[in-house]
Amino acid sequence: MNWFERGWYKQHKGTYLLMPLALLFSCLSAIRRWLFRFNLKKKYRSNKPVIVVGNITVGGTGKTPFVIWLVEFLRAQGLNPGVISRGYGGQITQGVHLIQPDDHAELVGDETRLIANRTQAPVVVGSNRAECCQKLEQLDVDLIISDDGLQHYALARDLEIILLDGSRLLGNGWLLPVGPLRELSWRVRDAEFVITNGQVDSSFTKHYFNVVPQPLTPVSTNSQTPGVFNREQPSHAVCAIGNPQRFYRSLAEQNIQILEYHHFIDHHKFKASDFARFNNEQVVMTEKDAVKCNTFANDSWWYLPIGVEPDGNFIQKLTDKIQLIRKNYGI
Repeated sequence: MNWFERGWYKQHKGTYLLMPLALLFSCLSAIRRWLFRFNLKKKYRSNKPVIVVGNITVGGTGKTPFVIWLVEFLRAQGLNPGVISRGYGGQITQGVHLIQPDDHAELVGDETRLIANRTQAPVVVGSNRAECCQKLEQLDVDLIISDDGLQHYALARDLEIILLDGSRLLGNGWLLPVGPLRELSWRVRDAEFVITNGQVDSSFTKHYFNVVPQPLTPVSTNSQTPGVFNREQPSHAVCAIGNPQRFYRSLAEQNIQILEYHHFIDHHKFKASDFARFNNEQVVMTEKDAVKCNTFANDSWWYLPIGVEPDGNFIQKLTDKIQLIRKNYGI
C-alpha cells in the first residue's frame, strides 16, 4: 500500500490533514448530482435498458470478472447484451470505437479487451458514454451494461449495481483524498443492489460473490507447443491491478509457490523489458495483465483466470429485476 491507502484503511491518520480538499470535493460532487437530479443538466436516456456496474471506492473490487459474469447471466435469460466503457489505459481519446478481434489492449484498454475476449459481446469504448450507447443502439443488442460510470450522471440508468471489496468495504468512510470514497457512504443505500467481493458481515448489504480461480493458462498466443505449469518451481507473481493482495491470496489458495511479488501501477502498459530480469523463470499474472503481454510472452508465463459466483439470493432478486425491465421495455 502507498501512503494514501494506508491512511484510507486506518493504518494512520495523516490523510485527515487533507480534509479541506475532501470537503471541497464533497460540495462539488453534491452540486453536480443535484443538477442532474433536477434536470438542470441534461441526461441521455437510451432506447435500450442500461445497467451500471461501478464502485464508490477507488481500487479493485473484482468489477471486470463480475461484468463478464453479468453478460453471461443475461444471455442465459435470453438477452443479447452489449458493454460500454471508458477504456481506461487505452488510447481512444476521441469518438467511440467498437472493439475488433485484433485490437490490442494498448489501444482499447486492458479491462475492455478482457471483457471482449471472454464474452465475445459487442464492447464499445469512448469518453462520451451517450455516444457509446448510440453506437450499441445501432447493433442487435437488447440491453447495455455500463462498465463503471456510476458517477457519470449524464447517462440515465435503469439499474445500478455497486461493488465493494469485502476486505476493505468503505475504509475510513471519507471522501477523496482523506478516504477512498468517490461519493459519500449514503450512496450505497441509494443503489438497488450492493454486492461485496467475498462474504462479509455488513450493515448495508447481505449480497456477495465469491471469486473462483480456474486452471492456469499460457499467456503466449504464439506458442505452438504450450507446456505444463510446474507447481514444484517457484514463480514470479506479476500484476498491475488496483488490489494486488487479492490476487496474491488467490495464488496462495491455489498452493502456487511464489519466488517474488512484483506490483506495477494499475493499468501499467507492460513491455518485454519489464520481464528481462526474470530470464526464463516461471511467471504468473492476472488475466487482465495477460491481454497486454500475450504477443511477447514466452512459454513459461501463465495467467490465473477467475470467475465469480454470486449468492443465490442476489441471483433471484436480479432475475426478478431483469424480468421487470424486460416488461417495461417490451423485450
